[in-house]
Amino acid sequence: MAQRLLALIADETRYRDFTRIAFHGLLIIGIFLLIFSAYIPWFLYPAAPLDFPFKTYAGPILRDSLCVILQYYMLVYLVKHYARKPLMLVPGLAVYYFVLFTCYYYASYTVKHYFGLPDDYSGSINHFEKFPFWRALFHPATFFHLLFIIERAFYPLAARLLIEIYRRQKRNLDLEKQYTRLELDFLKSQINPHFLFNVLNSVYALTEEDNPRAARIIDQLSAMMRYSLYETAGPLVPLQKELAFIRDYIGLEQLRTAKRLQMEANFPAQIDEALQIAPFILITFIENAFKHGVHNTTRKSWVKLEIGLEGETLTLIIGNQKTPNAPHQTGGIGLVNVRKRLDALYPGYELAVLDEAGDYHVMLKIKLTKSKREGDLQQQPHALPAYINPYAGQTSTP
Repeated sequence: MAQRLLALIADETRYRDFTRIAFHGLLIIGIFLLIFSAYIPWFLYPAAPLDFPFKTYAGPILRDSLCVILQYYMLVYLVKHYARKPLMLVPGLAVYYFVLFTCYYYASYTVKHYFGLPDDYSGSINHFEKFPFWRALFHPATFFHLLFIIERAFYPLAARLLIEIYRRQKRNLDLEKQYTRLELDFLKSQINPHFLFNVLNSVYALTEEDNPRAARIIDQLSAMMRYSLYETAGPLVPLQKELAFIRDYIGLEQLRTAKRLQMEANFPAQIDEALQIAPFILITFIENAFKHGVHNTTRKSWVKLEIGLEGETLTLIIGNQKTPNAPHQTGGIGLVNVRKRLDALYPGYELAVLDEAGDYHVMLKIKLTKSKREGDLQQQPHALPAYINPYAGQTSTP
């Protein structure tokens, strides 16, 4: 039964609505039973028998239970929201103490004058009756009287802590199982890329002589897939490899669109091999230029791309011709995601978008990082060869 209850509480998908209300109801009942058990020796087994009516017995139990419940929810709120913010936690604890004192002060007055109890076993009722509110608040003995009620709040808090520990252990166990499952799925998935690469190589061999253009498309597609699958697992990749991937993508787009695309692409002539960049952080802007500027029309259109490099600062400038009367396309998830990645990876980036009637321009500027491997200091800048596209009739330097 206890294991089922813990499993129900630890399952966040089931711990809601009626289950959550029922748990808090059991917690409040448990607090009342805890306070009642503390008063049993004083009520039933005193040195001299106490002949009080039931209402008098109920007064201090209700007072202490109310104060413990108040403490529990205040402390849980403070720890949950401000445990890592000491500048907020300390004033919050001061407010907690003030609220607890106020509740206990007036509840003690009510217990004596309404429930008819002369004093309790801690002597707090007579203590608070001797002093006005503000004087009692700062009296040295007040804290020691409140300790009796503060101590009882730690029992439900300890139960809450045990439940949280159990929840975290179960969550960690579930994450470990999920991670193991993902590892197995990943290992299984390795079969498919190898098979696909083998098929692409076979198709490339069959088309190399009969259709050089198709063979070139297959070769570039294979290189792009290999880079996407095997070289982008880390948070950063060498800049020269990312630009080579962009070059292959542009080459595919030029081969697809044949003579109706006027493409201008300029890449840095020299690239420091130590420079690194987040993978696929630039391709979204380039892909959108082809998607909205070329794919929506059968007429001639243009795309201009320039990637500059000054030290560790990379600048991307891309523009495309807007298709007149093109159907409106909703979405833009790619740009939303790339903005989030830029916010997280390059906080000081600059992004400017110019949306005019006939064309669309994007300017992005980010500061790259260098690899910290030992051999990087001796490496010389790497020059990429010129890439000549015979189908577009233009030369670009990737």
